[in-house]
Amino acid sequence: MKALVLFLSVIVICSACATTPTIPMESVESSFIESVGYDVETQTMVVKMANSLDVYTYENVPQSVYDDFMAADSKGRFYVENIKGQYGGE
Repeated sequence: MKALVLFLSVIVICSACATTPTIPMESVESSFIESVGYDVETQTMVVKMANSLDVYTYENVPQSVYDDFMAADSKGRFYVENIKGQYGGE
């Protein structure tokens, strides 16, 4: 029984890894956000928070929103006002 549970756990973990896109992360200047990645093809944005292990994945984020985020003087403020809660991730 333990072997079956272990086997099924490995299958679940491997299938999750196989479907998770690998998106290169770029450090940003922010006290709130450590790094960000964006995949143009899937419109997926990944945000790694500063001072924690939290990483959020947002789907269907338009390229223009990502571009505006990267150009924002305050990345944390832009994130809270324009991304958080609007594209999933939480």
